Amino acid sequence: MIQPKKLPLFLLVCLIAQFSLGQRYSVHKEKKSYFEFSAGFNFSIPKVTERYSVLSSTDEDFEKDYDKFGKNTGAQFGISYSYNFTNAISINAGFGYQIQGFKYFTDYSWNDTIEQQNLDREMHHIQKITYFTVPVMARWDMTNSQLIPFVQGGLFFDFRHQARKEIIYDNTIDGEETENQTSSSGKVEMTDHTRKFNMGLIGGLGVSYYTKFFTIGLESNFKYGFFKIIKDENRYIDQTGFALPYLDVMDQFKLSNWNVQFTVSIPINHSVTTNILRRRRY
Repeated sequence: MIQPKKLPLFLLVCLIAQFSLGQRYSVHKEKKSYFEFSAGFNFSIPKVTERYSVLSSTDEDFEKDYDKFGKNTGAQFGISYSYNFTNAISINAGFGYQIQGFKYFTDYSWNDTIEQQNLDREMHHIQKITYFTVPVMARWDMTNSQLIPFVQGGLFFDFRHQARKEIIYDNTIDGEETENQTSSSGKVEMTDHTRKFNMGLIGGLGVSYYTKFFTIGLESNFKYGFFKIIKDENRYIDQTGFALPYLDVMDQFKLSNWNVQFTVSIPINHSVTTNILRRRRY
């Protein structure tokens, strides 16, 4: 049994051994095709272009306070097809489903002239927008060893599925949700307030490890959206009370995204008979 103190050293030795073994083989995948399955998480980055509100504050510095991208979490999964023109250059086209989330908070104060007291309300706004996404990218593999780092880039096309919003109410204005003092508006549809289509640039890097029968990988990509997300003509039009009871309406913004995902690829051509993985000759 391995002692706990020696476990890090043991893992390091295994990693070095695995990497050394990986250098004994080379990958030959020219004119070969793969199916890939991917899943992971993402962080959204809203870029506000125009600000809107129902109530105007006398404080000129007042505006919606958006959370940092580390708190704007989401998830994605999908499938894709890739074709290798050469051993280093390939093209990848996929279809996936992505949930993008972002948050901001607002606060308001009223003065009760009868009871001579202040009424405070802080509202944490949580938005989730889901898309069917179609990325098309070119990829360059930096080596032909069994462990291959790569860079990739191209375009993505997003088709909005639905959008929802929830408000967490808090009567203490401190920028955080006060424990045991919050209530929720419940999730409300805001699909009609968002545009149906978006597109932009996507690019990133990653690493793949090849075996004879499948390939596993880890990659990270950045998506930069071109188009505005909110429908300007529908911003104030909501018979269910999207604007007034929430004391707020959506700003206009563009939505970018940074994701991390794990991948598993399976060669369409039988990898053993096509001899994708070959022992190196020294």
